[in-house]
Amino acid sequence: MRRIIKDLALQRARRLYILAVNEARLGNYDRARRYVDIALDLLSKANVRKPMYIRRGVCKNCHIPLIPGLTATVRLRGNRKYIIVVRKCLLCGWVSRIPCPRKK
Repeated sequence: MRRIIKDLALQRARRLYILAVNEARLGNYDRARRYVDIALDLLSKANVRKPMYIRRGVCKNCHIPLIPGLTATVRLRGNRKYIIVVRKCLLCGWVSRIPCPRKK
Protein backbone atom coordinates (compact mmCIF):
# COMPACT_ATOMS: atom_id res chain seq x y z
CA MET A 1 0.00 0.00 0.00
CA ARG A 2 2.82 2.40 0.90
CA ARG A 3 4.57 1.81 -2.43
CA ILE A 4 1.36 2.59 -4.33
CA ILE A 5 0.99 5.91 -2.50
CA LYS A 6 4.61 6.86 -3.27
CA ASP A 7 4.24 5.92 -6.93
CA LEU A 8 1.01 7.89 -7.21
CA ALA A 9 2.63 10.93 -5.56
CA LEU A 10 5.55 10.79 -8.03
CA GLN A 11 3.19 10.56 -11.00
CA ARG A 12 1.13 13.53 -9.84
CA ALA A 13 4.24 15.58 -9.04
CA ARG A 14 5.59 14.92 -12.55
CA ARG A 15 2.28 15.99 -14.10
CA LEU A 16 2.20 19.16 -11.98
CA TYR A 17 5.81 19.96 -12.95
CA ILE A 18 4.95 19.63 -16.66
CA LEU A 19 1.95 21.93 -16.16
CA ALA A 20 4.16 24.42 -14.30
CA VAL A 21 6.70 24.50 -17.15
CA ASN A 22 3.92 25.09 -19.68
CA GLU A 23 2.46 27.92 -17.59
CA ALA A 24 5.89 29.51 -17.16
CA ARG A 25 6.37 29.45 -20.94
CA LEU A 26 3.05 31.27 -21.32
CA GLY A 27 4.11 33.88 -18.74
CA ASN A 28 1.77 32.82 -15.91
CA TYR A 29 4.45 32.73 -13.21
CA ASP A 30 2.02 32.78 -10.27
CA ARG A 31 0.19 29.71 -11.55
CA ALA A 32 3.50 27.95 -12.28
CA ARG A 33 4.69 28.72 -8.74
CA ARG A 34 1.44 27.33 -7.31
CA TYR A 35 1.78 24.09 -9.32
CA VAL A 36 5.34 23.61 -8.04
CA ASP A 37 4.23 24.33 -4.45
CA ILE A 38 1.47 21.71 -4.72
CA ALA A 39 3.95 19.16 -6.14
CA LEU A 40 6.45 19.81 -3.32
CA ASP A 41 3.73 19.52 -0.66
CA LEU A 42 2.53 16.28 -2.23
CA LEU A 43 6.02 14.77 -2.20
CA SER A 44 6.68 15.82 1.38
CA LYS A 45 3.37 14.40 2.65
CA ALA A 46 4.01 11.10 0.88
CA ASN A 47 7.58 11.09 2.29
CA VAL A 48 9.11 10.70 -1.17
CA ARG A 49 12.52 11.97 -2.20
CA LYS A 50 12.29 14.78 -4.75
CA PRO A 51 13.21 13.60 -8.26
CA MET A 52 16.17 15.12 -10.05
CA TYR A 53 14.05 17.18 -12.45
CA ILE A 54 12.46 18.97 -9.47
CA ARG A 55 15.69 19.30 -7.47
CA ARG A 56 17.59 20.88 -10.34
CA GLY A 57 14.77 22.28 -12.46
CA VAL A 58 13.08 24.51 -9.87
CA CYS A 59 14.39 27.66 -8.21
CA LYS A 60 14.83 26.94 -4.50
CA ASN A 61 14.06 30.55 -3.59
CA CYS A 62 10.94 31.45 -5.60
CA HIS A 63 9.77 27.97 -6.80
CA ILE A 64 9.61 28.86 -10.50
CA PRO A 65 10.61 26.21 -13.09
CA LEU A 66 14.05 27.08 -14.47
CA ILE A 67 13.80 27.26 -18.26
CA PRO A 68 17.07 28.32 -19.92
CA GLY A 69 16.67 31.63 -21.72
CA LEU A 70 13.25 32.37 -20.23
CA THR A 71 13.47 32.12 -16.45
CA ALA A 72 17.15 31.20 -16.06
CA THR A 73 20.59 31.80 -17.50
CA VAL A 74 23.00 28.88 -17.75
CA ARG A 75 26.77 29.41 -17.81
CA LEU A 76 29.71 27.02 -17.76
CA ARG A 77 32.83 27.69 -15.69
CA GLY A 78 35.46 25.22 -16.72
CA ASN A 79 38.96 26.29 -15.67
CA ARG A 80 39.12 23.96 -12.68
CA LYS A 81 39.26 20.27 -11.91
CA TYR A 82 35.48 20.18 -12.46
CA ILE A 83 33.24 21.97 -14.91
CA ILE A 84 30.72 24.00 -12.93
CA VAL A 85 27.25 24.61 -14.38
CA VAL A 86 25.98 27.93 -13.00
CA ARG A 87 22.24 28.60 -13.18
CA LYS A 88 20.81 31.96 -12.23
CA CYS A 89 17.09 32.61 -11.80
CA LEU A 90 16.09 35.71 -13.74
CA LEU A 91 13.14 36.47 -11.43
CA CYS A 92 14.80 36.44 -7.99
CA GLY A 93 18.55 36.23 -8.71
CA TRP A 94 19.12 32.89 -6.95
CA VAL A 95 22.31 31.14 -8.14
CA SER A 96 22.85 27.37 -8.32
CA ARG A 97 26.25 25.81 -8.95
CA ILE A 98 26.42 22.15 -10.01
CA PRO A 99 29.87 20.52 -10.35
CA CYS A 100 30.33 18.06 -13.21
CA PRO A 101 33.47 15.95 -13.63
CA ARG A 102 35.57 16.49 -16.74
CA LYS A 103 35.64 13.76 -19.36
CA LYS A 104 39.07 12.25 -19.98
